[in-house]
Amino acid sequence: MSALSGINLGIDEGEFVLICGPSGCGKTTLIKQLIPSIAPHGTLEGEICLQGKSIEEYDDATLAREIGYVGQNPSSQMITDKVWHELAFGMENLGLDNETMQRRIAEICEFFGMQSWINRNVDSLSGGEMQMVHLAAVMVMEPGVLILDEPIAQLDPLAARNFLDMLNRINTELGTTIIVVEHHLEDVYGMATKVVAMKRACIDYVGNPREVATKLNYKSGLPTSLIIAKSIETVDTAGSRGDKSDSNDVENTLPLTVAEGQRWMARRFAGVDKKKLDNNEDSQVNIQDNDGQSQTNLQDENGKESRRDIVLRMKEIGFGYDEYKAVLNDCNLDVHEGEIFAVMGGNGTGKSTLLSILCQTLKQAYGTVEIFGKKIKSVKDAPLGFKGMVYLPQDPMALFTEITVSEELEEALHDLDISVSDKKDSITRMLYEVGLKGYERLHPYDLSAGQKQVLAFAKLLLLEPRIILMDEPTKGLDFDRKKELGSMLRKLTEEGVTILMVSHDIEFCARYASRCALLHDGRVVSALPRQEFFAGNKFFTTASNRIARRYAPKAILPEEVIAFCKEEM
Repeated sequence: MSALSGINLGIDEGEFVLICGPSGCGKTTLIKQLIPSIAPHGTLEGEICLQGKSIEEYDDATLAREIGYVGQNPSSQMITDKVWHELAFGMENLGLDNETMQRRIAEICEFFGMQSWINRNVDSLSGGEMQMVHLAAVMVMEPGVLILDEPIAQLDPLAARNFLDMLNRINTELGTTIIVVEHHLEDVYGMATKVVAMKRACIDYVGNPREVATKLNYKSGLPTSLIIAKSIETVDTAGSRGDKSDSNDVENTLPLTVAEGQRWMARRFAGVDKKKLDNNEDSQVNIQDNDGQSQTNLQDENGKESRRDIVLRMKEIGFGYDEYKAVLNDCNLDVHEGEIFAVMGGNGTGKSTLLSILCQTLKQAYGTVEIFGKKIKSVKDAPLGFKGMVYLPQDPMALFTEITVSEELEEALHDLDISVSDKKDSITRMLYEVGLKGYERLHPYDLSAGQKQVLAFAKLLLLEPRIILMDEPTKGLDFDRKKELGSMLRKLTEEGVTILMVSHDIEFCARYASRCALLHDGRVVSALPRQEFFAGNKFFTTASNRIARRYAPKAILPEEVIAFCKEEM
């Protein structure tokens, strides 16, 4: 089976190219072909040219200068101990003189606003700062082409926007050609000058963002503004409200960003009775999932929290990696049986630390942890494993020990008192459920980032857990994979399984979590039902809420905004 087939693509100098598509379709394989030193092993047919010259004619040093590469894991990309060492490392390898290196470091620090970071240890940086330092370390080499593979996958929403703003400056002010692979299209789609949509090892569509948007299925992970507008424009051009738009103008009117979406809403509601819209502020929006089924939460019909057992509790937890800086400070958390509780917050606020303390792989300085009503004093007390609590780490490869996908799943059941036939049936069923049927003989490391995440989760599900701790569970997942994961999580909670996840994925949390909270200043704050949480926030909220807040302040999902627009217009 070919990883890439029939690829023909031309990229002009100075373009900002977005490559999107489902997990495993070949996006990363495609971009790595441009960098022979990291290209996957295999047989390559055809020719790749850079500036009209075959890439095979370039030596490694020249390619290192011409093409820069940024991956998705900031911490794994750090090579040295200090920020300025990181900036100098690549230039030293190219043999540049000290004066040139000092001038370039000074320039890049001014451009990136990193003057105060220059002497910091890299391990003191947040994830967003690390990714920015790595980008600066690549740009100080002055490449003509910058390639990025899901660069914001592990960044919190604010850090991701800062990073993308810097990419936009690099493209528009320096003229650097940018090629970025990304699943999360909300903020990056409108920045692109060309979109390459891939599907099953092939290129499906190529064109400007609005042109491609008219061809893609609106549920394929497009930005929220496009999803909303395409749904409404489809109604208009079908004849329901033919006076509003013409089918030939749809491409030109489609909004690509939140700001354009807000202006699109303003045009649609121009002249609508303000009093009528104001009445919507008191109305309750019914949250629905992707299948149109009402979601359940932890509230009864009167809006009061239903009584469910507390299965996870943290009481006044304190923790710091050194005596001078507390990560958690008098932190309290209650998680009820059968709920999906999402904790959000910036990079470096202590979200992963919180999960580690619940597992007792890190020991708190003070405070108590209770699981199923029992105080946990050490990792031996924590009910980890079969029919207990499991932990999906941010790096799924930390769970991999075998050489094939099938053997990974077999290893999960190895020590359990289950018949061989039952183990085989369980593994076969799990492969189908998570979409890995046909990948049994592949090495786990050969899977895409999203498939690795799914395999790690499948391995844990075989243990039939009652509590699942998840650290950035949607990292590397495309739109359809997220939908599948969300449906699985909801089904698990219906069976009484409790899920606590820390996540940067606001849209996923708004759709599937029962309650959401922020981790700020060492404490879990604002623990509220998801709709109340997101409708009450201005920064940590969904794109749908930003777009429609003036007209439908309680709407937090695209389908809610769409329903509102159709009803009011």
